[in-house]
Amino acid sequence: MENRIKYFEGNDWADNFYLASITDFMKEFDFGNQLHSLGDIIELYNVLKYLSLPYFENNSTYEIDNLKKEARKTIGYYFSDKRLVDLTEEYNILYRLYIEDFWEIFVDFNLVKKTTVPDLDDFINQNDINIYYLLKQERICDKYSSIIKSHLLKSPSYFEWFIKKYDSDSASDYYFPAKFSNQEINDWARRYCELEEANANYLFQLSNWSAQHEYKINDPIILKAKQAYEKFITQSFEGGAGLSWAIRVSFKKDLKNIFEYKEPDDKLDFEVYFNKNWFDEEQEYPTILNNFIYVFGFLSKFGHFSLISSGYASGSMMDMIATRSKYGYKLSTEFNSKNALYKLVLALYHDYLSYHDIDLEEVLSYCFNILFKEEFNNDNFFFTPSNAKNSYYERSKSLIPEMDSILKQFDLYQQHGEVDAELFELQSKNTSYRDIKSLEDKKYIYFNSNEIKSFCQLIFDNQTTISFPEKKKGAFSFYEYVNVGIQLSDFFEPQQKIIVDLLEKKQIIGYSVVNQIYFKNLQLIKLYKLVWEHGYCSIFYMNNHLLKLIESEVSKGNLKYGNTLFSEQESDYISFVMDNKKYNNGLSIRNKITHGSFAKKKLYQYKEYYLELLMIQILYTLKINEEITYQDVKRSPRLIRC
Repeated sequence: MENRIKYFEGNDWADNFYLASITDFMKEFDFGNQLHSLGDIIELYNVLKYLSLPYFENNSTYEIDNLKKEARKTIGYYFSDKRLVDLTEEYNILYRLYIEDFWEIFVDFNLVKKTTVPDLDDFINQNDINIYYLLKQERICDKYSSIIKSHLLKSPSYFEWFIKKYDSDSASDYYFPAKFSNQEINDWARRYCELEEANANYLFQLSNWSAQHEYKINDPIILKAKQAYEKFITQSFEGGAGLSWAIRVSFKKDLKNIFEYKEPDDKLDFEVYFNKNWFDEEQEYPTILNNFIYVFGFLSKFGHFSLISSGYASGSMMDMIATRSKYGYKLSTEFNSKNALYKLVLALYHDYLSYHDIDLEEVLSYCFNILFKEEFNNDNFFFTPSNAKNSYYERSKSLIPEMDSILKQFDLYQQHGEVDAELFELQSKNTSYRDIKSLEDKKYIYFNSNEIKSFCQLIFDNQTTISFPEKKKGAFSFYEYVNVGIQLSDFFEPQQKIIVDLLEKKQIIGYSVVNQIYFKNLQLIKLYKLVWEHGYCSIFYMNNHLLKLIESEVSKGNLKYGNTLFSEQESDYISFVMDNKKYNNGLSIRNKITHGSFAKKKLYQYKEYYLELLMIQILYTLKINEEITYQDVKRSPRLIRC
């Protein structure tokens, strides 16, 4: 049965694999023989799908056209005198990959018209049909909605299909009957939470169910899912089971550099050391602020906030198989590891400064209250730090309105060129961080078309069809292989065709005298890579040649400008930490502390929340400082651009 022809949608290598089989099938097909088994009929149906592909359409012959015509007649004749019940025996011995095709034929060749609701219900019950196959066909869902709904609700495990349908970040390829009541959905969800075999991924999604969904899940059910998920995690890691890795950051004396790091070893540990001698000597407030940029790297040299990534990359194998919520912030392996590292660095430095009687909030307030005035003659901003003697919970409650105030101040400064005290007092509404404009009409660049995103995925991603060459190993993407040196002949033949058609013919790549592949416009490719990795790029740090290149790409529709204080990705991260406006899995620290929802937590949790808020306030400070500094550079250029 495994030798039968099976159509796989997507025009991938399977097409080439089956090409010879389809040719042989056409030669051996007996046009006069109408006595085929159900398996034979479905194989013929799969051949018809291949014959409809561009390759066969563009190379059509009399034999191909005749086969397509006779094949549909043969399939139609086979089902003309059969009812669904007549196919029971053959259905139960079908090649497993043909089961989905059977229900497609059920619709395509009008068995749906002569099958009553009771007939289908009997067939489902007698043959233990997986309802998923029926959900793939819209006409089946429409005509038999009552019995499909009934069978779905009978089984708590089918609730996973409900979650996939309504809480997936990608479009589902199946349908769902309409008219579920919220009571039915909530009862179904409750029974799923009580299943011993409930999947942890779906429990996690259910525990973060968004209020934006069409179907509402009640809070007690969400809590039940959360408790079931936490129980699963606790049991899974009892006794030290599972793979673990660690990130360690610490101060160390007498290092040769300001910081050093040790690559992960067999234990998968990553260690970062900071030179304690240097930090002990350099404790001025301006130096402390600069450390977040030049030592800790919270901002890259192109203005990227280093904690976040674009989300474009496929990521690790775990990222690819993980379920993702429709309204969830993407918590990839890369994000989790980077986020953990920078949080540890912040916690380490915060505690180090506290030990030396330096409060980090005081340092941030110095930037707004003193530094801007002394360095740039700008006295528009003000910031009042919370009392360092208070608890972290009290400090968080005090810090939040100051953070809101800073954004409001910058918004007024951007609109009016100053922060008028009376106007500031009159405006009581909080300023949305997403809507605050930059002082410049052009600040960020983003991708502006799906075509460019697809192109970048092809050359930068580690999971595309040309990221696994036949004769070279060790790199993780086509871009990396080109950098280390590779020839066209090092790839599989199907890959070579893709490279030639999509890259060589479009003048993206060329070949050296020793047949090595190279990028014809490497600077443009590197620019794309910056945007691919982070989702955006600030033009504040670019030289005139790059600015002209960007202008050209914008005019072609490949890139677009943004003119907000925060990039779209930075705004998303702020939303993830501060509120639940966009993401159902956000920390919502601002909302929950402001509304008293975090009033009964442990002391260490309050410190974690406080440090999360400090991280956001550091981002606010760095981005506003970036804007004020850029205006000063424009007036008296002295910055060496990248």
